[in-house]
Amino acid sequence: MLLGVLVALVAYLALHGSSGVSRHTSACMGQRGAPVVRQVAPGKLSPLREQLARLVPQRVARLYEEGTVLAASAWTDEEPAPPAVSPTALRPAGYEMRWWAPNGDDVVADVLVFADAAHAQRFLSLASSARCRRKASPQGAASPPLARNLSWLNPEGAAQADVYMARGERVYRIADAPAGQATGNIQPESLARAMLTIDTLACLLPGAHCSVGSKSGVPA
Repeated sequence: MLLGVLVALVAYLALHGSSGVSRHTSACMGQRGAPVVRQVAPGKLSPLREQLARLVPQRVARLYEEGTVLAASAWTDEEPAPPAVSPTALRPAGYEMRWWAPNGDDVVADVLVFADAAHAQRFLSLASSARCRRKASPQGAASPPLARNLSWLNPEGAAQADVYMARGERVYRIADAPAGQATGNIQPESLARAMLTIDTLACLLPGAHCSVGSKSGVPA
């Protein structure tokens, strides 16, 4: 099943677009008042990375960046931080991986660990809303259960599709900024395909509990 999803993902992504997008910190600090991730020992980050690495193997897309992130990155799209100088320094319990898809789409996956499930749910509610975002359109996701979709213009002005899912004290996000879109514009057809892609990938996350039909693949 996993191999079928990945093959379908490659087939879809290879058909659309040819250029990626860069990112920078948003001037609109929508994360104010949102819960923050826990601080953990470096050894606690490896399991978080493993949960994300299974989504897009290197043979499917090229991993170009990874590291720790804060919860605020949901709004700012700031780049992940490299390992700390001190091997024992506490790190944010948030991890991000970024891939270039074969067609140039920018695919991102995050896992954020909060103090408890209540904080995770509050973050999910805020991050998946139109709060402090340009041309944002939130909606419930068809899958995974209780996930939330969001389309918006990211801080670079590129159209982006996100899916958020809370499971216990963790919140997962997968995003796809489709290649080949004009800055400041949202092409509904491209965003719809991107939404199907990220919802399918989200079904591979721990505790997703997607139905068999929801993991059948993405459109070519």
